[in-house]
Amino acid sequence: MTHIGPLNSLPIACTLTPSAGKEQIERWRAFDADYALDIEHTDTRLTIHYAKVEDSITRLRELVAAESTCCAFVDWGIEEGHSDLRLVVTGTPEQLAALNVG
Repeated sequence: MTHIGPLNSLPIACTLTPSAGKEQIERWRAFDADYALDIEHTDTRLTIHYAKVEDSITRLRELVAAESTCCAFVDWGIEEGHSDLRLVVTGTPEQLAALNVG
């Protein structure tokens, strides 16, 4: 599966060190390979759908906790009330573009 998650590379505004950032990107890519289903993108909202199982919920919570700290220029949220698991990232068009999505 092609990488469709929120990071292809570190955003310029990211506060992680280069080595920690590389590790975070690899965690996203592994997570996406395991669970990514679909992506929806508007100017101000990115929604990524994932398979909803115990492992995906745990891993997504860990990934989002890290992103909420290092890439706090956008809002990170997890929606668990659907048949799938959803990552919702909101911000301005410029902020979302800085994530290098998908």
